[in-house]
Amino acid sequence: MDKNQTTGFLLLSALLVGYMFFFQPETPLEEPTQTQETTAPVVEGQTENQTFQTAQVESDSVLMQKFGVFGSVMNGTSKEVAIENESVKITFDTKGGHVTDVLLKTYQTYDKQPLHLVDPAHYKVEEKIPTQYGIIDINTLNYTANVSIAKDKVEMIATTAEGNVLIKRTYSLEGEDSYVVDYDLDLSGAQPFIQGQDISYVWHQDMKAVEKDMKTSRQKTTVNYFTKKDDFDYLSMTSTSKEEEAIQEPLAWVSAKQKFFNVALITDQQFNRANLISDYEENNTEIVKSFDIAFQIPLNTLQAANLRYYFGPNDYRVCEAVTTGFEDNVYLGWAWTTPLSKYIFIPIFEFLEEFELGYGLIIFIMVVLVKSVLYPLTFNSYKSMAKMRLLKPEMDELKEKYGDDQMKIQQETMSLYRKVGANPLSGCIPMLAQMPFFVALYNFFPNALQLRGQAFLWADDLSTYDSILDLPFSIPAYGDHVSLFTLLWAVSMLGYTYFQNQSQVQSNPQMQMVSYISPVFFLFFFNSFAAGLTYYYFVSNCITIVQQIASKKFVNEEKIRAVMEENKKKNANKKAGGFAARLDEAMKAQQKAQQENKKKNK
Repeated sequence: MDKNQTTGFLLLSALLVGYMFFFQPETPLEEPTQTQETTAPVVEGQTENQTFQTAQVESDSVLMQKFGVFGSVMNGTSKEVAIENESVKITFDTKGGHVTDVLLKTYQTYDKQPLHLVDPAHYKVEEKIPTQYGIIDINTLNYTANVSIAKDKVEMIATTAEGNVLIKRTYSLEGEDSYVVDYDLDLSGAQPFIQGQDISYVWHQDMKAVEKDMKTSRQKTTVNYFTKKDDFDYLSMTSTSKEEEAIQEPLAWVSAKQKFFNVALITDQQFNRANLISDYEENNTEIVKSFDIAFQIPLNTLQAANLRYYFGPNDYRVCEAVTTGFEDNVYLGWAWTTPLSKYIFIPIFEFLEEFELGYGLIIFIMVVLVKSVLYPLTFNSYKSMAKMRLLKPEMDELKEKYGDDQMKIQQETMSLYRKVGANPLSGCIPMLAQMPFFVALYNFFPNALQLRGQAFLWADDLSTYDSILDLPFSIPAYGDHVSLFTLLWAVSMLGYTYFQNQSQVQSNPQMQMVSYISPVFFLFFFNSFAAGLTYYYFVSNCITIVQQIASKKFVNEEKIRAVMEENKKKNANKKAGGFAARLDEAMKAQQKAQQENKKKNK
């Protein structure tokens, strides 16, 4: 660069600096800012004066420029208020106007700590409304709280600087011991500014561990939902990966449910376009599962929606009174056995509770009642097995006579059964008839809330496993503990198997061996079962053994033999009819076909 260029560059730079200095825009007056003092936790080496920090927040005027009338209710200090009754205490925060904590007063965690079903760290709800200023989450606004004298109702009111009520939210407990909170959301003050048809409801719920057995808790924790068509459904409980489902049908309620408790939102109208997500971390010992639940609440039905929260136990009678289908949060097993629990076991259980007998004795009485009702089936099964024992010599003769001709052996065996009036299936049918009772109780006792925390003998909680020895290591498929009721059940099962083998025809020694090995195998499977269930099975096996011994004394085999001989004489020349005749014809046709195949192969 030469001398003239340098001089020109300096002159242009001076002119530019002068222009910027004399013609710069006026600096606007700075808006005053509000300060909010928050108390920070004291840390080591910190003085008392240092425990106060100042957080800068935007002023009301700036917020109103951004969010219009809603900006005037965004600033405010956090204050907790609560409503409560005999069963539950629900805490709200005026900064947001929503539920932040739910304490169940009559329940504790497995380690005897207060049971907070909801707390600020694990529960978050967004309720977003579309406005002319954009999407506004009403759970970020500031409210004034008015709690009723009885402390069963709170009004959260968001009021503008001009004194106009913008949003009013009312929460009220339905009764002295109710777990239902009526939620009335009044958006009439905000209606002129709303531009949309739905509230976007987004709900995050971490289900905290409140039971001893994390594995079982995870298997019982899921999102339940009920459609407007009265269909109950849920996300997979046993999935080991993230579950997500988009629901197109309108819903009547959605529940974040674990084994004994649930959090739900219910409406008399409908929730639309629901999206449900369930996930968990295998190594997280604090959180059972995490749920993300989203759906739309139509604004035009808001007044008639009758929104209600449920924060409470999975008690069948309590849930039954909440709304249609809500009792399905209490898992009673498959549909074909659920009626047995609903109409037989639950009423009997509740009736026995009235006598305050203790749950160990109640279970024992239920075993006696069930086994007594089913004893006629057990007795008939034993009589059928007695007939088969008496026929064994004749059946052995048929096998010796016809050798390897299995078709002929089967044909002659069926003919023998028909003549003497014996039915090989009559011993199995009574056992199959008892199966629904077995399956129903298999699901009833582990999910009976009444057994939670109830001690019996060495078991400190009948709703989970009864450990008499905690192992310093974990055995694959068995666990890290030893359940005594499970051991007793296995011993009783071996005893039952022994008497069963003594009373029936056993043609295959290998099958006998398998029947003795099975209880040992199931010992691994049953080790983490609820103590109430394994105790029930133990007592049930003991009573069954007693019934078998009694049946042996009551069954007169000489009389049975005489009746069969008389039947054989009557039916000696009588042709089979009905099903027996068709079966006989089918077997003859099959035998003929086999003979023809043998001729062709030659």
